[in-house]
Amino acid sequence: VSVSPAPSCRFRNRAAAGLRGPRGVRAPRGDADRREALITAAERVFLRKGYHAATMDDIAASACMSKRTLYQLVESKEQLFTSLLLRNRPDVALPPAHESSAPRDVLFEILSVWAKHILAPSSVALLRLIIADYQHGKSLARLLDRASAKLCKDSLADYLAGLARSGVLMLSNPEEAAQMLFGMAIGNIHGGMLMGIRGAPTRDELDARLHRAIGIFLSGALPR
Repeated sequence: VSVSPAPSCRFRNRAAAGLRGPRGVRAPRGDADRREALITAAERVFLRKGYHAATMDDIAASACMSKRTLYQLVESKEQLFTSLLLRNRPDVALPPAHESSAPRDVLFEILSVWAKHILAPSSVALLRLIIADYQHGKSLARLLDRASAKLCKDSLADYLAGLARSGVLMLSNPEEAAQMLFGMAIGNIHGGMLMGIRGAPTRDELDARLHRAIGIFLSGALPR
């Protein structure tokens, strides 16, 4: 995994004192900015060392702050990792006026948001980290599921359930149907990227694949 180098603490400290750092950029100020900088530093450390091997000392050093300051911003390493996942989570709200939109268009919108999120290099890197640390327990996987994956799955399943209730689609199990549609549209691309045997598709390639998958799905789910 390619990890961006941490900015120089010397420049960060100069800026915190009111001086200019590299390219005239000031250091983050206030708890919100410091917390954001801390999350970014934690991401660098997690990706470089792994979650369990990373220490709060490592993260504090990467963020150019003391451990005392770090613990004023977060309570634990798990809370910090959760904050990282929440910062990166996708906006999976249904598009405006989705009830009057064609199912094909709404499904494309939901899957596009989901694909953009999970196929992003940062998301792939974090999932690899979680898989590598699975031997230490399931807590990170559960955090990831709650913070991002479940949001996407629930949004798609809820929309399909609404179509089933209104008779637009014939689905006995909308949750299972959502998983099947995801697998057909994005699943093997995601798996290939996780294993490093393929790269991310272009926007045009992904759009074409989503349209094909949705067409196949709807041809089997529309009332006959």
